Amino acid sequence: MPWRRFRKKVERPIDVSKSIEESLEDAADGEADEDLTELAELDDATIAEAVTGQPDEGRAPSDLGNKLREALDTDAPHRVGLPRSAPRGIAVDRRSGAARSEDPRAASLSYPELGVDLEVEVARGLRLKNPVMTASGTFGQGVEYAELIDVSRLGAIVNKGTTPAARPGNPQYRIAETPSGILNSIGLENPGAAEVARKYGKAWAELGVAVIVNVAGYSVDDYVYVVHEMTGTPGVVAYEINVSCPNVKGGMLFGCDPDLAAEVTRAVKAETDLPVIVKLTPNAPDVVAVARACEQAGADALTAINTVLGMRIDTRRRRPILGTGSGGLSGPAIRPIAVHITYQVAQAVSIPIIGAGGVTNAQDALEFLMAGASSVQVGTATFADPLAPLKVIEGLAAYVKEQGLASIRDVIAAALPARED
Repeated sequence: MPWRRFRKKVERPIDVSKSIEESLEDAADGEADEDLTELAELDDATIAEAVTGQPDEGRAPSDLGNKLREALDTDAPHRVGLPRSAPRGIAVDRRSGAARSEDPRAASLSYPELGVDLEVEVARGLRLKNPVMTASGTFGQGVEYAELIDVSRLGAIVNKGTTPAARPGNPQYRIAETPSGILNSIGLENPGAAEVARKYGKAWAELGVAVIVNVAGYSVDDYVYVVHEMTGTPGVVAYEINVSCPNVKGGMLFGCDPDLAAEVTRAVKAETDLPVIVKLTPNAPDVVAVARACEQAGADALTAINTVLGMRIDTRRRRPILGTGSGGLSGPAIRPIAVHITYQVAQAVSIPIIGAGGVTNAQDALEFLMAGASSVQVGTATFADPLAPLKVIEGLAAYVKEQGLASIRDVIAAALPARED
């Protein structure tokens, strides 16, 4: 039986003068060494090996150790993230496909998308190396996942919704599972624009991936304030204006009214030179009218769509499951709705569209692209599989090769009827 060190429970007090995120990070200090001990135990280390930290070359590897090494080697192309010894969110080498000296397994990596033309225009003035990005609210601030995967392979990441001031979020429960999806009512929990810029700017710049900031608010001035505070933040290439959040009071107000959506768009455009993307709500009476109004107000792209308003009831308690009653439905269940709206909006506007809603694999992404989107966001799928966005990229690259296409751009809008001049 492998040697095990008794793992003492350590109470790490929370400093109330700090933000919740800072306190949690402080509380996690020292856990890396404990994790290494646990890994040593998993690899069936002897007492001498555990103490010295050096393997006994004369000892035959255990069956468990062999299985672990085999699993890691099999999944290596996906799992190349930050070394556990690296500071959280800081990349050593983020060039696409590049090997990091700290990880000898990475030396021979060759990602499937290399050499395949996946470049797309995701917004006016913004081209990305591939059409796959993460959806806001499902990928944290990006630095969290950088410990698990090589985020530099993504086209872009969209950060968690950012508001002018810190928000604690909604009361529990905030998540409820549904068939082929989830309902969420997180409530835009975040530390506020100034803190987001201060805490994550440097890390974003070193991740080697484009960052799109998701902006939320309750007034036109709120949206402008967030963009002003984020101006000059390293790594940021565009803003996604969230006029469609169903999880906060008044969150869908701007997205349901073409005039209000246009007003927010114009105000933000006047504040920044970066591309402005407006995220549409499927809950609007006329989504196409809102899309047209945003384009006329200067929007550089549209995201179609945000979550669909929904509810689940706890039949035992005879009350809604979510603390706020209703929430936003996401996942494969809403994909047909999202593809339909993308198809409609693509025929009404001339600016790029980012498809979002239930993308779990490359086939799902192709549906959006053929419906008129130039790129896609992967969201809920990452909860079940953090590798999902990378697998979508690989799947699209494989499709381009199999079909003998010159570029992924060849399929964009392929399913749309011919436009009349």
